[in-house]
Amino acid sequence: MRRLLWTLSGAVIMAGPALAAAAAEGEHKPSVFAGTPAQSVAAVIVFLVLFGLLYKLAWGPILKGLQDREQKIRKDLEDAESAAKKAAATLAQLETRLAAAQAEARQLIDRSRGEAEKLAGQIKADAEREGLQLRQRAQKEIESATEQAVAQLHAEAAALATQVAGKILHRTINENDQRALVSEALAELSRGQGKN
Repeated sequence: MRRLLWTLSGAVIMAGPALAAAAAEGEHKPSVFAGTPAQSVAAVIVFLVLFGLLYKLAWGPILKGLQDREQKIRKDLEDAESAAKKAAATLAQLETRLAAAQAEARQLIDRSRGEAEKLAGQIKADAEREGLQLRQRAQKEIESATEQAVAQLHAEAAALATQVAGKILHRTINENDQRALVSEALAELSRGQGKN
């Protein structure tokens, strides 16, 4: 930077008298560089002082402001990039949770369907078992009623046969005779049913 300033100041110093002489020779227009070498040196000094003041007082704060702005923009870009990464991670996490929730819902539906089918099968099996038990109980009751009816019929037939036999024989049958006759009648009746 200093080299540039020295080069510029040297060019102005050397060009100043040449330009002043050219202006004096031909034209009478006032020129910026018209004047004495002392004025040229003074102009260069004023220019350098002004340049130095501007460099110290204006260029520094402008440069600092530009650097601060650049850092702020970089920080904002980094923050935006970080936020985009966080958003992408959050989105991926939410998609994972959604997929897990959907899988869990499917499992719950499948499990519920399986339990419903199992319960339906169990209810059907219970109904079939109860129906079978009812049929068996009814069969036993029918058999028991049939046996009771047959036994009652045997007893009545025996009593009737005893009465008929008593009338035929015209004698009174005692209790032992009656039992013997009942036993014989039951035996014959049982043999008769066995043939049917």
